[in-house]
Amino acid sequence: MHLYFVLYKKKKDEDYKIFTNVLFDAEDKAELFGKKSMKRGYEHKVVEYNKENVDRYWYKHGKEN
Repeated sequence: MHLYFVLYKKKKDEDYKIFTNVLFDAEDKAELFGKKSMKRGYEHKVVEYNKENVDRYWYKHGKEN
């Protein structure tokens, strides 16, 4: 079983940030949540909850690097 979470960014930005700490058990559920939750001028993507993505996005939230 795979878990997924949603990232977002302003369309002009390069880096994605974690949108919420909610995990989804299906990629399509995460995609739908991201699609319905994004404001105009933002885009989202869904990534798998794994060590690489957690280290890259999850703990980066709230920190300026």
